[in-house]
Amino acid sequence: MSTNSAALLNVLFEEVSADLIAHYDNNVLMPSSELISNTYNLVGAVGNTMRIPVTNAWTLGTSGLGESADINTGTGANNDFTPTAVDLAVGKRGSFSFVTAEALEDGGLSTVSNAVSTRLARAIAQSTDTAAFKVMLNNTETAPTGIDVMDGTTGNNIKVVNGTLTGNQDICPVFSPEAMAYAVKRLPELKMWEDVQFDRTSMVATIRNGFAQIQKDFIKGVAGNTTVGQAGQHASLSAFGTAVAELRASNAPTDVSGFYYAALSPSVELQLVDQLTHIANGATVGSLSAIGDRVLMDALIGQAVGIRFMRSNNIVTNIPAATP
Repeated sequence: MSTNSAALLNVLFEEVSADLIAHYDNNVLMPSSELISNTYNLVGAVGNTMRIPVTNAWTLGTSGLGESADINTGTGANNDFTPTAVDLAVGKRGSFSFVTAEALEDGGLSTVSNAVSTRLARAIAQSTDTAAFKVMLNNTETAPTGIDVMDGTTGNNIKVVNGTLTGNQDICPVFSPEAMAYAVKRLPELKMWEDVQFDRTSMVATIRNGFAQIQKDFIKGVAGNTTVGQAGQHASLSAFGTAVAELRASNAPTDVSGFYYAALSPSVELQLVDQLTHIANGATVGSLSAIGDRVLMDALIGQAVGIRFMRSNNIVTNIPAATP
């Protein structure tokens, strides 16, 4: 059968399309409901933005009230329910690949379809995770200009708990599953058309999704030197412990087992290897059967100081300590 026949191209489309969602699900990390409990499916809904209600915090009630005392004016007694709202907008992410007639002739249908579905799915999965980690830091899909603005008070920037820093740093988020929200408007989708002039086929994979901060106080940052193996300015287990303490002080909810999550870059993972002795000695995180998420199971590398640590190459890295 000729490689430029409509029948063969139809089979190519069917195989890549069928594998796209599976490959995407096996490679994307952050939409996991274990990591982000506020997840919304907007497929088929009207519009590209949703509004999420957020309840306000309450304070300690008043003790020692006398008979017929005015409870409303007692110190700390007024806990009016005044919710706010967070807007979550979805955006489109995509990846593109040519498939030449020669590639099909020389590589065969099975090899080509597997290679194309893998690269397209991984590309949009990486784009999704990269966006999630940026939104974690400042509620936009733009990396912060410098760690000096990561003080927890300026705009939507979270707090980086390290002390004085110099040089470029990777920012590892430590977060509660209740910190973020995720919405998907379009599941991974494939489109294909023939480019007859160049004797090739064009294939495009897209997804529409988005993230938003729900409670920025439920996210803390720990910075570590960007350069792998570089001496000095290391992330420490103590810094991660500080992040946990601050999350608990903010009443940030944990997962069902009482843990927060943290994502580590390769450089910071190396910095912690000697401190997380159960990893250095070859032990594992234990049974993950209750998690049920293949990508999350593969990413988890250990737990300590109330954190489940994950590895990811998609966190925000190489950020200067001071804004240029």
